[in-house]
Amino acid sequence: MKSKLCLSQPGIFQVNLKMLFYLILFLGTKSFAQSPELTVKGEEAEKVRMNKLIVNVKVVGNIAYTTAEMHFFNSGTRQMEAELIFPLPENVSVSRYAIDINGKMREAVPVNKNKGKQVFEAIEHRRVDPGLLEKVDGNNFRTRIYPLMPNGERTVIIGYEEELSAFDKDNLAYQLVSRYPKKLDNFELNVSVLGTSASPTVSENSGDAIVFSKWNQSFQTSIKKENYQPSEKLLFKIPIQENAPSVIMQNVGGQHYFYGNTFIEGNKIAKKTPVSIGLIWDNSLSCKIRDVKKELSLLNAYFQKIKNTKVTLYFLNYTFEKQKEYTITNGNWSELKAVLEHTNYDGGTRFSQLNFVNNDEYLFFSDGLSSLSENVLPKTKKPIYTITSSVSADFSFLNYWAMQTGGNFINLNQVNQDNALDKLTNSNLKFLGIKENYTVTDLFPVEGTSVSGSFSFSGISLNQKNQITLLFGYNNEAVLERKITLDAVLQNTNDVNVEKLWAQKKIANLDFQYDKNADEIELLGKKYGIITKNTSLIVLEDIRDYISYDIIPPAELRAEFDRIKKQENDRSLAQQKNNWESIESYFQGLNDWWKKDVKYTAPKPLPKPKVQKNRRSDNEENRSSGRSASAVSTRSTNVAAGRIEGTVLDQQGLALPGVTVTIRGEREGVYTDFDGKFVIRAAENSTLNFSYIGFDSYQLNVGTNNQIRVQLRENTQSLQEVVVTSYAAPVRKRDMTSSVQSITSETISQNADIAQRLEEKVSGIAASSSGSIDKVVFDEKVSMPISKKPLIIVDGKPFEGELSDLDQDDIASVDVLKNTMVTALYGSRASNGVVNVVTKKGESNMINNEPKTWNPDRLYLKALTAVPKEKQYDLYFELRNGQERNPSFYFDVAHFFYNQGDIKKALQVISNIADLGLENHQLYKTLTYTLRQWKDFDDALFTARQIAKWRAHEPQSLRDYALALEDAGKYQEAFDQLIKALEVNYYGEMSGQYQGVEDIILMDVNRLTMEHKGLKTGKLDKKYLEKMPVDIRIIMNWNLMDVDLDLHIIEPNGEECYYAHKGTQAGARFSKDFTQGYGPEQYLIRNAIKGKYQIKTNYFGERELTESGPATVMVEIYTTRAGKTTKTLKTIQLGKIKENEILAEIVW
Repeated sequence: MKSKLCLSQPGIFQVNLKMLFYLILFLGTKSFAQSPELTVKGEEAEKVRMNKLIVNVKVVGNIAYTTAEMHFFNSGTRQMEAELIFPLPENVSVSRYAIDINGKMREAVPVNKNKGKQVFEAIEHRRVDPGLLEKVDGNNFRTRIYPLMPNGERTVIIGYEEELSAFDKDNLAYQLVSRYPKKLDNFELNVSVLGTSASPTVSENSGDAIVFSKWNQSFQTSIKKENYQPSEKLLFKIPIQENAPSVIMQNVGGQHYFYGNTFIEGNKIAKKTPVSIGLIWDNSLSCKIRDVKKELSLLNAYFQKIKNTKVTLYFLNYTFEKQKEYTITNGNWSELKAVLEHTNYDGGTRFSQLNFVNNDEYLFFSDGLSSLSENVLPKTKKPIYTITSSVSADFSFLNYWAMQTGGNFINLNQVNQDNALDKLTNSNLKFLGIKENYTVTDLFPVEGTSVSGSFSFSGISLNQKNQITLLFGYNNEAVLERKITLDAVLQNTNDVNVEKLWAQKKIANLDFQYDKNADEIELLGKKYGIITKNTSLIVLEDIRDYISYDIIPPAELRAEFDRIKKQENDRSLAQQKNNWESIESYFQGLNDWWKKDVKYTAPKPLPKPKVQKNRRSDNEENRSSGRSASAVSTRSTNVAAGRIEGTVLDQQGLALPGVTVTIRGEREGVYTDFDGKFVIRAAENSTLNFSYIGFDSYQLNVGTNNQIRVQLRENTQSLQEVVVTSYAAPVRKRDMTSSVQSITSETISQNADIAQRLEEKVSGIAASSSGSIDKVVFDEKVSMPISKKPLIIVDGKPFEGELSDLDQDDIASVDVLKNTMVTALYGSRASNGVVNVVTKKGESNMINNEPKTWNPDRLYLKALTAVPKEKQYDLYFELRNGQERNPSFYFDVAHFFYNQGDIKKALQVISNIADLGLENHQLYKTLTYTLRQWKDFDDALFTARQIAKWRAHEPQSLRDYALALEDAGKYQEAFDQLIKALEVNYYGEMSGQYQGVEDIILMDVNRLTMEHKGLKTGKLDKKYLEKMPVDIRIIMNWNLMDVDLDLHIIEPNGEECYYAHKGTQAGARFSKDFTQGYGPEQYLIRNAIKGKYQIKTNYFGERELTESGPATVMVEIYTTRAGKTTKTLKTIQLGKIKENEILAEIVW
């Protein structure tokens, strides 16, 4: 994962406040261009500000201790949450973190990174006060501050230690940059330098004059300001005392830890001038924030020094491409420089694409962050000089690969240009270890470390007194020795934690090969309270939380913690759950459903009513006698029947007029009257069917009852489809007060007579034998004369013919609007009702229900469409200026190129999403969904694996990884990962996010073992492998944790399957409703019925409004015919809160 870029989401119901501030202090000769960033979530984000900053710096010898105390105030009326991300210099890690709890500062304690994440999120769901600081990619750190109460203040303290670098042979240097874009109520800076007899001198100062004054054995200075906007840049030099001890020691448990510093200046040996240079320029999006001017200045100095050479330029981002060969003559490199100055930075980074050919050496300018492949370089026998000007770089990676190849790592934030040029032009003086001494162990840094000027070392002496000889040289041959005397008595100190300094050096060196040393790094991080890649610092509010989650508390709570633990043993531990516990019940439910083997039979159509002369119909008889129903058909039944009276109500107890009541197996039926009442004649034990537009159909066996009462449940889908009013303007059915009823093309195709089919399906329609509509009953008490016909609209325009004049094969849908409100929409011509017909061509043109994966209404997409294809990519860079941090922009543009068939550009653009955040699993889910849909299985496998690593406690993330493994042809690994998803533990508070995935994973396992024979399934009981094939399986996943999305499936018969109606007449089955996690939600049907299945979602909004952009949905569609399963994936980004969003359609 790359870059610390934060996102701004214009047009998406959220406000992100980006407060950029240079509040963390930078030490040594380090001057950083990039700054920390604070993101505040919520609609009143601008109400949160930092109102107070206190910085304390203590310098002891060549070690500086820095703490920044930050006060954040929320002047708004809402409870808020904030996230702070900040970079630190090379080899520096946070070792202190504290946050206020109930008005008192509480120190953080170390915890495994994944556990810390789980505990934080579990407690956060209880709406209490946890604090978490973790290391993310590169040397970047992230803390979440929650809650920021209305009119409340939170205080955060962050501290770390750092070795000062040499400014020159006689001085160490400390540089401070403290900037903030808004005024602070209070700003304070305190600096104390201990152990020096000469006063520090100010070398550079952009603020008020600063004077150090002597106090006891130290020199001090202080700045205090009110209503002040910090803009300080301060550099002061600390004299190196000749008689100052170069070594300090501490005795811990009988072991003597030592830390020393010496100045090494070897003879400079010029290296051979390279005939050919490979210049690899990382132009991925995250590298856009590098200090390119500083890098170009170094290149200029280098070419002026070597004069003549050949340079081959390569660009590295999502791809690795050779650009051009340049001949440098007499230091003239203007053509190459111009190219680098005008380089576009775009895409994620894949170091896996690198290829070292046959150059004498390589200059690799990068931040060392590979967002779409592992941080591994291919082997080469040629030296690689890794060079960075980025604060957010992976320094360990760059240093390791330079060391491995005999090159040099050049951090332009730490060294000036002269020193950097020396590293490029001279052979590297290396630390070669020490002369044989078995009483000294764990000495760091490791052998092979480049040495230039100040050199520090640390280790453990088994003896109180000892002597070590440091060796330095070239090409593994020692040319310089430095003897160091160790004396634990004379060199003892209490001013510095020497053991912790040693631990930091060891961690920094182990981090070169993190994967190999991860366990040891975690142990050291926990023991010494140092943040590492797998160790975080956490603060909990209550002593019970430390006990429940088995986390050793800070010293102030330790006695109480031990007392309660002793009394309660493990009884107070937080409950951990996994999905394995419920697999039996979920399997039984699936298996019982599958064995029912429901096969749907469409109901027989009702005949057209026969109107007989000189005879009143039953319907007329009912009305004239005051009875409570109106007949659908005048044909009487031949079976013995009794009189059944009833009332139909909605869920609020209100009467439902116009409900169709029919007898199952018969063609007799009635409508309810205005009061919801009806009378029908039916035999004992008959089953009555109740159907009404906007409500779920219902069946009731009457038994021997002659008085019944029925309540129907509302089905919102049928009131939300789009109809056309005023001949062309789209309106949602739910927004209309007129009654709307519909039939689809599938329904029409079952009968050649459109008018008759309307009569059968829509209440209040009567058709003649000629195919015309005779009447529309739009008030149940009054029917219009036969001579009055409804208004027919076809594709938004009035139609003067009959429905029989239309080609039924061309009809997509028919809507019937009835009641007096339609005249307000269509005028007097609609007084007899409206029959709105949409043809298949008109559906495409007027109401395009074709699912979209991108939003063509974006102005930038319209601009791209308007230019020739060969100019579109150039225009994309211009349009990106205002959208650089907007993930939706890259999603939309990538799909634009993909839909044009330009897959290479599509992948290049979509890969930018990987560079928009640090370890942002939600953005990576969006990327994984898209890459899988586009069949870029290798990249999808990497992004899915990263998410599974970051979110190892989430069944959904492990399932996503399993499916990516399957796509990549790794079927056994996919099966094993699915089992792991069932086994993984999570805390009980998170059950709402994770419980219920069993239903989906069991079907994944079932499908996987049916499609891929020979898998080793010993981990799973054989009964769970019983084959359960289905015709259609639909799964909807989404990428944001706290949003409420609902899957809705509209079956060809019009019935809707969703969380509140989980079973249908056709035999479908619906999974658990997820209102908190990522889903997924699943629809299954064993025996699909012919017709079109619509896949929709209701998007109820976000609880988590973050820089991750709007919710991204991935729909998995599995269809099985004749034993062969086809998989289709569709990825859609939801741009705003919507109901009834069409995602995809299936025709069976």
